[in-house]
Amino acid sequence: MNQTISKVAFSLAALAGAAMAQNLVIANARIIAAPGRTIEKGAVVIQNGKISAVTEGGAAPATPPGAKVIDATGMTVIAGYIDDHRHIIQARGAENVAKWMKEQAADRMRELLESGVTTVQSGGDDNAGVLELKRKIETGEIKGPRIIASGGVPTARMKDEAEVRAAVRKVVKDGADSIAEVHYPDKVWPYHPTEQETKNLAAGIAEAKEMGVEFQVHAVSDLALVDSVRFGARKLVHSVNINWVTKEQAKEVAASGAQVASITGFGSPNFDVFSHDNQPKFRDGKPWPEGIVDSQGVGQEAGYMPVNLRTLYDAGVEVSYATDTTFYAPAALAHELKSLNLVFSVPDLIKIMGPNSAKFIDHEKDRGTIEVGKLGDVVVLGGNPFDGYWNFLTAVVVVKGGEVMVDKRGQPDAGKPILRGY
Repeated sequence: MNQTISKVAFSLAALAGAAMAQNLVIANARIIAAPGRTIEKGAVVIQNGKISAVTEGGAAPATPPGAKVIDATGMTVIAGYIDDHRHIIQARGAENVAKWMKEQAADRMRELLESGVTTVQSGGDDNAGVLELKRKIETGEIKGPRIIASGGVPTARMKDEAEVRAAVRKVVKDGADSIAEVHYPDKVWPYHPTEQETKNLAAGIAEAKEMGVEFQVHAVSDLALVDSVRFGARKLVHSVNINWVTKEQAKEVAASGAQVASITGFGSPNFDVFSHDNQPKFRDGKPWPEGIVDSQGVGQEAGYMPVNLRTLYDAGVEVSYATDTTFYAPAALAHELKSLNLVFSVPDLIKIMGPNSAKFIDHEKDRGTIEVGKLGDVVVLGGNPFDGYWNFLTAVVVVKGGEVMVDKRGQPDAGKPILRGY
């Protein structure tokens, strides 16, 4: 991967943060270490920002010098959540971004942490703005989750392959970690992509591969999904909301090694987020179903999306977790999990939200599970997810790199599911 000045600066800031990280022991906890591996009573030790030990049994592990100890009796420890695609900054242009940064950034980042999200990948944000937000978090100016900064490259609206390749090179040179918010085709249905749209998509995928970054495509019909994979796409955002995905199509996607980020909540209505009038709303507060983007206005997306995602999953496609939302982070988590719960078990969700989501952003080596050597990004839950998906919504303590970012112990709502919006 090309190393830019911006990325070097970010890396130095991250190293500085790691040097300041706390030593921490979380003891007497149920530990969901990885899919298929749960320790009913054990401890997690974090030193210098990374997990240094995962122990079983009631015996206290060796406590690092100066370590903070959290007694998590009756609680569950799980790897920090990763949202693979969320619209983070609600502004575009230098002046508007500066205003958002001053007035909203701290609260919005706190809300993400409170929901249990310790890593979030931007999608469709102001390119310069999200890089600045990432810098502020990495230098400690704002407390927030780790930011994977994506650069937008609208291939479907570009004139030719040369323009696409130049755009990919520019956003990577500017510091982007990945390419996101690539819609194919621009007019999603009926499915009639132009020859130039197809050439542009293939050029963008190829250039990103050369630059060593992930290229993520929005292909929301069954036909677009399969064609995108044939052109080389390996990261798809999001579950198909137009037409049923057949078993044959799902097998082709699986054979390619492509992943699909969930975002099943796109199709289902929200309640009690934008208002409390018991009227179904789309993710931006518009009436559901007629407000759904690219919708036929009858709400069929609410059925297509979870079923298609399960069809892909059963064929062997690695599904990851993402919300594609802008609203209150705990409510976004609740809504996406509620939608996923229609077709996935809790063991499925552990895999989807953990290692699969880490792999989607090319970080499976350092996050997504609780293992020695991985980042000390963990969530202490008041409930046991195996008793019901809603216990993913019970974050009491949230830790990033060994530093306690959220601690609700002793508060009246500690350990209770966060299900409502504002």
